[in-house]
Amino acid sequence: MHRPVGAMNFGLTAGKQIGDNRAKWTEPTMRPPRAVSLALRLNQEELLMAVMENVKVVNSLVRTVLLLGAVGGLGYAGWYGYENYVVPAQQAKIALAELESMQTRFTALEKDFKLQEAELAKAKLENEKLQTSLKLLKIDRRLANVKVLEKGTSAAGEPFLEVEFTEVNKEGKPVGEPRQFKLRGDKLYVDCWLVKFEDQYIEQADALRSASLCVFRSIWGDLDGPNGGHSLDRQGEGVTAPGIYASFADANPFEAQIWQDFWTVANDPQKQKGLGIRANHGQVNYVLVEPGQVYQIEARASDGVSIRPLEKSPAE
Repeated sequence: MHRPVGAMNFGLTAGKQIGDNRAKWTEPTMRPPRAVSLALRLNQEELLMAVMENVKVVNSLVRTVLLLGAVGGLGYAGWYGYENYVVPAQQAKIALAELESMQTRFTALEKDFKLQEAELAKAKLENEKLQTSLKLLKIDRRLANVKVLEKGTSAAGEPFLEVEFTEVNKEGKPVGEPRQFKLRGDKLYVDCWLVKFEDQYIEQADALRSASLCVFRSIWGDLDGPNGGHSLDRQGEGVTAPGIYASFADANPFEAQIWQDFWTVANDPQKQKGLGIRANHGQVNYVLVEPGQVYQIEARASDGVSIRPLEKSPAE
């Protein structure tokens, strides 16, 4: 099919015109038509708006990340503070409350312990008093044998005696070691002290109400006199129960105190009165002795002191 020559020429002419226009637009000094410029401006604004929108999105994302980081930091700080400050404080408070509770219980237990300790000490003292009373009640008398070993006259013409003193029990068996004394004279003197407790001491030890003490104080010859006598029961500070009183089990503290007090006041009437003891039958007995004879001294709180000769055994 053949196109008309005129039409072809028009097409060539229009194409050439468009080409010339494009060439003109590309020149630096040339500007595009207003419609095209407007279109370009619109495209630029849309691009700018898109960029700004993207920037907003990025900013929002950044803010979100920063906010999350801040929230996370605050949360960690809160957790750290709670774990390292709040929890220890609460634990310390609980521990303090438990400590106060333990102190309260300890105080109560200590108070109960002191009460029980006081009751135990009181019961122990009462037991000691009872044991002492039973011991003293068993000893209602003291016995001693004095054997005259020799009776003679010295070169100066002075009579003398050599005697052996031995404390014995009710069966006649020796209590302690025999002791020998040389006395001036021909008469044998024995000083005994029989003691009972007065009300003042009984108030502290009611179990001792019926108890008594029998003490062999000294022995001498008629020429010696009391000041020249020899002590029988050991006396002095630190000396415990004498003779048969010491033959029982070890003395308890209460009994030891009794004897300590006793020896302390033995020669002091004022202290005797203050302690509450008295010598009911304190007395001195004597006898004119014969050589080879054994004399028994009996001291009883109820009826005093007696000295009597013992019958000689067939062997003697």
